[in-house]
Parts: sequence; structure tokens; C-alpha cells
Amino acid sequence: MTVDRRRLLTTALGTAALAAAPLGAASAATGHARAWRRTPHRGIRPDDPDGRSALPNPRRGFRYEMSYNALDLTSPWPNEQDHSPDAAKTLDLLEREYGAGANLTQLYFYLWDFATSTIPQSALDNIERVLGGLRSRGYAAVLRFVYDDGVRENRRYTVRDIQRHIGQLAPLVARNSDVVAVWQAGFLGTWGEWHGSHYRHETYPDAVTAIMTTLVEALPPGLHTQVRYAEKRDMITNRAILDRVGFHNDYVTLGEGPWDYYVPGNPGWPTYLDVARTRMMDGEMPWDKGQSSDPYAWSTVIPGVAAARRLQTLRFDSLSLVHNATVTIPGWKAAPLTERQVVEAQLPVSDEYFRDRAGRSVARTQFEYLRDHLGYRMEVREARYDLAAARRLGRLPVEVDVVNRGFAPPKHPRPVRLVLLDARGRTVAAADTGADWRDWRPQGRAETDDGHAAPAASTVRAELALPAGARGAHRVALALPDAAFPGRGRAVRCANASVDWVDGVNVVAEVRL
Repeated sequence: MTVDRRRLLTTALGTAALAAAPLGAASAATGHARAWRRTPHRGIRPDDPDGRSALPNPRRGFRYEMSYNALDLTSPWPNEQDHSPDAAKTLDLLEREYGAGANLTQLYFYLWDFATSTIPQSALDNIERVLGGLRSRGYAAVLRFVYDDGVRENRRYTVRDIQRHIGQLAPLVARNSDVVAVWQAGFLGTWGEWHGSHYRHETYPDAVTAIMTTLVEALPPGLHTQVRYAEKRDMITNRAILDRVGFHNDYVTLGEGPWDYYVPGNPGWPTYLDVARTRMMDGEMPWDKGQSSDPYAWSTVIPGVAAARRLQTLRFDSLSLVHNATVTIPGWKAAPLTERQVVEAQLPVSDEYFRDRAGRSVARTQFEYLRDHLGYRMEVREARYDLAAARRLGRLPVEVDVVNRGFAPPKHPRPVRLVLLDARGRTVAAADTGADWRDWRPQGRAETDDGHAAPAASTVRAELALPAGARGAHRVALALPDAAFPGRGRAVRCANASVDWVDGVNVVAEVRL
């Protein structure tokens, strides 16, 4: 009997389906040694179909930037060209202006008109409409709500105003959290960067704690928030909420500029290192002088390999490609990057990433490498199944080795499941492996590592109960679904040219029962 895939991939399964056996070990239940049949896999080569294109996966990668007045979906910036009330059209404009390669967008909603009053339903509907536009295009938001835009006079909002607005926004964000990568703290000061608010709430620990406690309690399950500086996070006296608070660095210059505090020797450096291991990290470079006349504009190319090292060390999940878009981004796109450079820099790399099908060395660009390795990058190395045990017991033991080639471990919870597809592609069996993919540590050594490398691979295991009468060709697949949004959320695709992507699952082995 065929089982509905959506139900299998979004419902927790009974523990009877779970099993673990070391490679070549005897089955505890039967005493038989495993007779593994192996399917090796490889990464993506430059000359594979789409081998030089972005692999869009949820909540990681390069991002664009969009800004809306919640009142009417106009732009807060006079004469902004890359803007439409229709979010999908705005994304089209951004793709044309800055090029492809983003999977996210920073999304500002300015609440200037309602800073000291209730947000009207019409404005809430506008916000939800924009989030729906992101969903239609496969994007997710680095979300920030703000009052002060630096153009109009700063508003005189209180802590209670902010808490009231968080309460209004929380149900909306929860309904749309499939397209929210992170809900940044925002609210306070110009652009929500926690400086210059009228009442200087960002300087008082009791105000910071009250706002952040309200925000963290409003977060949908699994989502994080972010603040800009370690000193602000350290002001939070409610320590119970800190496991949901990461960072955003809004001035990434590798310490060369006056406002990049994410550098060794800064008092906050140990905190950044510690928090980055498990909480969301976002960043943007300054505007360059071709984009802005402000004195903080930055017009020197930020070195791509050094940037990769810093982003890897601080386990960054996302980075803006809108900022420094006429200096550094073109520099990264023009600069070749070789396998030797990556290996010497102790950065993560797949065996195939710099090789064509003939095994010849092929240079990538610094831009490609950063695009592909921000956040997580999961690659299947081998799948194994015991067909003899399946025929004897009616359950198919399966193991799959996965390695994380990205800069960061995954930061959001997600089920890890193995499924069995019949010849028509229908799911006929599924099992939850019990694995927590957030434990899949990235490869490579960060700037501060003590010499202990991450394990070669993480192995997930389960036994798939075969349906009665199952015969002939079947396929085993690894599924990493969004369990909170069945049928709507985005699943994770592995970075393998040898792994077929079929209806949101990664096919890792062909099996004939």
C-alpha cells in the first residue's frame, strides 16, 4: 500500500523504525553480520549541469536588501530605483541590478507612522503581502522592524510601545516563519542598529532586557534573533534567553575600518566566537563610495580569501551582496580561486569542487566559493544498505554518510529522515533517524582552532519497514524537510551531482527488492 509522502515526511515516526549498527557489525537482533551494499557519491564539479550555479537552500547564503514603509509599501528612501510594492518585482529588480546568487533578502519594515500607536491591520496586511511575495520566489527574509530611518525625525517610542508592537507582529511572523531566516532585534535607533534612539533605551540594561525578553518569547520555534554588538548582548540580564540571540555585523571590513568590532583583540571577540557556533550570524560590508557619499563608505576591495577565513571562523550564515557592490563584489567575481589556495587557507572543500570530469584542475572565483560555502553545505559521501537483512526480516537497514562542507553548522532544527521510493516515485516507507543535523560540524579549520579537525562525516542510520509485496526497483532517499510547514516549507538539497533531487528528497541509492 502506498503511503502519502507528506504525512510521512512531516509526522514523527515511532521508535520501532529506528536502528543503529556500526559498519560491518553484527545485528543485535539477529546475530547476522551486515552485508552492506555501497553507493559512493561525489560533490559538484564545475562542468556538471548547473555546476557553477548557486545551490539554493533554506536560511543560508548571499542576500539582497529591501525596505518598505509598512503604511503603504513605499520606500523610505527618496528616488529608490530597486523598489516596487510588489515584493516579487522588487526581487526581479535586485537580481538585475546585483546579479544572481542570493537566496535571502534583508527585509526592513519601517513603522515610523505607528511608533507610539497600534499598528493598523492594513499595515499588518501589507507586511504579510510582502512575505508572501518572497515565498512565491523562493526567498527568505533576514527580518528587521524599525522606526527611525535617518531621513525623517526620530520617533519617541517607549519600551512599552516596542513590546506592544512585538505582540502584534508575533502571530504574523509565526504564520510566515517558513520564509523568515532570522528576526533581528531592530526597533531601536536609526535603521534598527541600536544607536541614537530618542530615549537611548539601548544604553539601559533593564530596557534592553525587557525588549529582548519580549522578542525572544515571541520567536517561532527554532528561530533566532540577532543584535549588532557583544556589549549589547551582554546587557541582557535574563540569561535564559541568550541561546536564541546571535549577531549581525553591519560593517564587515576584516577590522580595517573603524566600526568592525568582529576582530581578534576586541573585548567582544570571545563572545562572537562562542555565540557563532550555534546561533545565526549575518553580515554586510559598508556601502562603497560609488554607492554613498557618507564618510564611512569603503572603497578598497576586501580580500576574498581573508574574508572567507573570517566568515568561516565566525560561522557566518549570510552576507549581503548589495553592500560594496561596485568595489568588493566585482573584485570577488573577477578574482580566480584555486584548490591550492583553499587548502592552504585550511578552508572546507569538496574533492570535486575544483576538478572537471577528466580530473583536470579548474579555477573557480572567490565569489563562487563564498556563495557556495556561507552557512551549511551538505554533501553525501556514501550510502549503504543491507539487502540480505531486508529479505530476511522485512526491514531494510540503511546508513548514509554526510559531510558538511560549509562555513557553519545548521542553526535551525530539522528532521533527518530516510525514505523508500517505489518505481513511480511514491514514498512507501519512511523512518526518522533521530539525528540532529545541527551537530553536523563544518569541515576546515577556523582561525582560532586548536588543531582538532571535525569528524570526516556524520552517519545517519535507520531501518525501513518494507510494505507487503514490495518487489523490483526502489530508491532510498535522504529527506531534510521543513516539518513545520508540510507542503510549503523548503527542503534541503545536498551538494551532489550524483544524487538525484526528487520531490524534495535526495536519492542516495538504487535498490532491487
